Amino acid sequence: MSLINSLSKEKLKIALISYYYQKPTISGVGIHVQNLAKYLVKHNCEVHIFCHGDADQYYKENGVYIHLIGKVLTPMAENFSKENLEYDLFESEVIKEIIRESLKKKFDIIHTHGSLTKAAFILKKVYKIKWVHTFHAIEKIRIKELSKEEKEFKDLISWIEHTTNYCDGAIFVSKNLLKEGEKEYTLKSKKIIHNGVDLRLFSYHPITNKNVLFIGRFSKDKGIDLLPELIKQVMTIKDASFTAVCPYTFIDGERKEIRSTITELEEKYGVRLKVITSPKNQESLIELYKKCQVYIQPSKYESFGLCILEAMAIGRPVIAFRVGGIPEVIGDSGFVVTNKDAFIYKLDELLNNRDECIRIGKKAHQKAKEFDWDLIAKKTIKYYEELKNE
Repeated sequence: MSLINSLSKEKLKIALISYYYQKPTISGVGIHVQNLAKYLVKHNCEVHIFCHGDADQYYKENGVYIHLIGKVLTPMAENFSKENLEYDLFESEVIKEIIRESLKKKFDIIHTHGSLTKAAFILKKVYKIKWVHTFHAIEKIRIKELSKEEKEFKDLISWIEHTTNYCDGAIFVSKNLLKEGEKEYTLKSKKIIHNGVDLRLFSYHPITNKNVLFIGRFSKDKGIDLLPELIKQVMTIKDASFTAVCPYTFIDGERKEIRSTITELEEKYGVRLKVITSPKNQESLIELYKKCQVYIQPSKYESFGLCILEAMAIGRPVIAFRVGGIPEVIGDSGFVVTNKDAFIYKLDELLNNRDECIRIGKKAHQKAKEFDWDLIAKKTIKYYEELKNE
């Protein structure tokens, strides 16, 4: 479609609901929604974001209308009960905010992300607004890989996700995730639309440092329980270093024990080991990708692998486990292994062979071009229009 034709069409009015959006965010869903909003605006959509913030606020940023929903709960000790209750109260406020905005002009599409589905379910039923949900994971499957404390909410999460059976359209970010979703839900319409990478920001950069990089939430499904052993292995290699970006707001139980072990390794290895536990903005992460030789993703559950894709776009070989959508993303442009021993062996091999890292990194960069956000946005808009016209 030409730019002139695109501009002459009536704008789609889109509501994107995501608890995480504000920068920097620890959430891959938040990063996805940031990019989706950016490129929907580029393709002549009116985009409203309904997201969590410290205080209620409404403003326009880079063409996107931001509706911040302030924290509802009074301060209390951080725990998973509070987090799940905050999500529920957040959605109640979102319903009111979307109704107010719809009085100006009705939304064409409500597009939910993550496990936030209650608001869209109610608005679809009462106001007949078409609802699209993106599955970034099947939460009731992912939770099996989490800590004991997090697993306490398995029944609640399964109940919340059940409402997605009523959505008008479902987007899955990988073929593997679609297969899982078809087993769990009865959906009227399904579409595979991959996650994306902004190639204008994540561009090829030559390898200059003998560094291993890991980025992911401080959660067992991201493989943080394997980090101590991987760190120790990297430290046996001359001049090698390790950087881990694993943000968290609070930790307890099993995760607290893992963090204690990693702290001991920080004290032992000093400047060779850098552990970052607060969220970093996109610009900072890009610099970290540039400074690594190998990117690792020891996740036990991964529906897609956004950080994998970003590392590939920079031109880095990736080592990851054969889970979820990871093989689909990496293809033959990285290394997908099935066990811890193979993971460690390949990590050691790559750190001692920069030429191989450069060769694979160039292939990875080319593979990443298949996931350009401009292409992803166009597919998403096409799906919106199909559902709107049903």
